[in-house]
Amino acid sequence: MARRVTLIDVARHAGVSRTTASYVLTGAGRVSTATRERVQASIETLGYVYNEGAASLRRKGRTIGVIVPNIDRPFFGEVLSGVESTFTASGYMALMVSTRDRLDQQARLLRMLREHQVAALAIIPATGSNHDLVSSIRSWDVPTVFLSRYVLGATEPYVGSDEVLGGYLAADHLVRAHRCRSITYLGGPKLGVARIDRLTGVHRALAESGSEVNLVDLTCESTVEAGIRAGHELAGSGLPDGIICHNDTVALGVARALFDAGHAGATRIIGYDDIATAQASIPSLTSVATNGRLLGETAASALLAVISGAEPAVRSHLAEPQLIVRESCGDHA
Repeated sequence: MARRVTLIDVARHAGVSRTTASYVLTGAGRVSTATRERVQASIETLGYVYNEGAASLRRKGRTIGVIVPNIDRPFFGEVLSGVESTFTASGYMALMVSTRDRLDQQARLLRMLREHQVAALAIIPATGSNHDLVSSIRSWDVPTVFLSRYVLGATEPYVGSDEVLGGYLAADHLVRAHRCRSITYLGGPKLGVARIDRLTGVHRALAESGSEVNLVDLTCESTVEAGIRAGHELAGSGLPDGIICHNDTVALGVARALFDAGHAGATRIIGYDDIATAQASIPSLTSVATNGRLLGETAASALLAVISGAEPAVRSHLAEPQLIVRESCGDHA
């Protein structure tokens, strides 16, 4: 297969610099008539084809906007690690910003990234995002991938974990392996799509078990501090047989509160995301593993395919989570 003719080849053939050859193509800069004619003759002789799409991308730069709800949350940090490493390996720079999970901040950051003319956008939407977000992105006409949280009605590529299955795995383990008859789901924003889907999975597991299980649904912020407060409240009001926490940080906070209150091991605790500290805690934390770094890598690869004009390998990708059973459920390896 013949090698594709480049602009450098044209410049050498015409006896000019690459910059001068580029000026002739784009009409920029000052180039004499004789030089312009010589470059154009070389273009015709060599059969050079100007790639307008690639040139447009170069003008935009090689920066990709990455929007997350909270940079300081361990799971989002793992996702960002996968996103950033994949973009960097392909010659792009990730410009990362945080919405603090607020819709007004998300709208402001979108405007700022648009002003910076980023080449593409990877976004974990703020809680409550709807068609307004989708419309705003489409009016911008920028390649986009949604990650970890989907938006109803969006047709852009989406990469996330199967949250329904994750909730199912946690509840099924508590009911079947430990015969729990009272379970509390703790944490997360009430209207968060991940929380809603996980609870759907929890309800499905309880229904399939055929057992009478009392399920209590409690919200709190997804932080260690909120987990500690909730743990003390649960210890004071009567502990359930099992607790499914919205993420590992909440679960670690609950475990700490119960330890301080003298109730260590009194209930079975399951976290979510299986962050690095889950296996190092005492007791080690049972958790639903979602592999945030791999999700980030997969989403970044899908977005790079869209940028290049190719069809992404995944249009909608739901990774299967796994339940990693450890000591917080009374299971000792």
